[in-house]
Amino acid sequence: MRPRVSFLLLALALFALGGVLSLPRPKEEGEVRPVRAGALPEMGVVVAARDIEYCGYHTPCGPGSRTDTIFYLRLRGQEAKGVAIPRDLYSPLVGGKVNAAYGRGGAELLKRAVAEATGMVVERHLILTLESVARVVDAVGGVEVYLERPMRYTDRAARLFIDFPAGRLHLNGEEAVKYMRFRHDALGDYARLDRIKEVLVQVLRKAQDPRTWPALALALREVWAQLDTDLTLEEVLGYLPAVQGLKVSLATLPTREGPGTFLYVDEEARARFLAAFFGENPPLAPPDVPVVLRGEGALLRWGQALLQREGVRPVLEEAGVERSAVYTQDPVAGAYYAELFHLPLLAPHRPLSGVVVELGKDLLQ
Repeated sequence: MRPRVSFLLLALALFALGGVLSLPRPKEEGEVRPVRAGALPEMGVVVAARDIEYCGYHTPCGPGSRTDTIFYLRLRGQEAKGVAIPRDLYSPLVGGKVNAAYGRGGAELLKRAVAEATGMVVERHLILTLESVARVVDAVGGVEVYLERPMRYTDRAARLFIDFPAGRLHLNGEEAVKYMRFRHDALGDYARLDRIKEVLVQVLRKAQDPRTWPALALALREVWAQLDTDLTLEEVLGYLPAVQGLKVSLATLPTREGPGTFLYVDEEARARFLAAFFGENPPLAPPDVPVVLRGEGALLRWGQALLQREGVRPVLEEAGVERSAVYTQDPVAGAYYAELFHLPLLAPHRPLSGVVVELGKDLLQ
């Protein structure tokens, strides 16, 4: 029997979402109305986190106006799919980088800029602070990460001190925020977005456990006043029992480099990727791509047997796994294997050939 793994949408469990359908943009956005396809309403929402404001040198004084972390999330039925938007993306609507939209025109301009970048309808918004993110991570008991090399960075003006050793680490909320803010490696902001996606999935996994809900509800009540959102706390908390079993897929919007420090929407890649990523159903047969199965002992043998029944001969890699997930840049193949294993789908920016299925001990919890 397959171990069933279900995942709770962070933005729902944490701050959760109101609801409006986010299908291809209609002629008039005013025509869009919430649609309920299952236990949850369908919706398109932008979730962003504000940076730090400085009153003077070495004097951070609260949430800033830039949103360096921006996700477009879409809920439909029992699926939650999200696309990270690089902060350096050029927005014609803003006349600059998309992370400046909130400061120039508030949540409404940010929503329009995200709709411009993705071509998807954005109806609701949830603008977080770093403190609120840390509080929610603490509410689920923290997260586990694995670092191949030490992570170190010092910004005295921002009072940001990151000093993590290599290896397996358990991070509390404040440490997790530092981990997600780090972008001083070869892939820069793209790697930062990948780290955010990994933490997001872990929080979802823990948040699906009803035993965490009292702590989550308390954290939300404590931080709600810090947030800029058109959602009410009551509607968010009301959705919690309905989101168990939610399937989660997270990717990054395809972009290309351009003049200066800007990134630009890769129109052809965006259309191709988003059509597959937000597609209705996974393929019925295994896509013809190489598959790596990574894990330990009995879990590895179980996964191998499952794949062989599907006619797939994976490459086996014996290794410790912190968290179970399917990794690929192929949204069609990813949808198939995420459905087969009932695991979250993560599409990292870093180069990745085929599909990697990681099976960890969290499957047995």
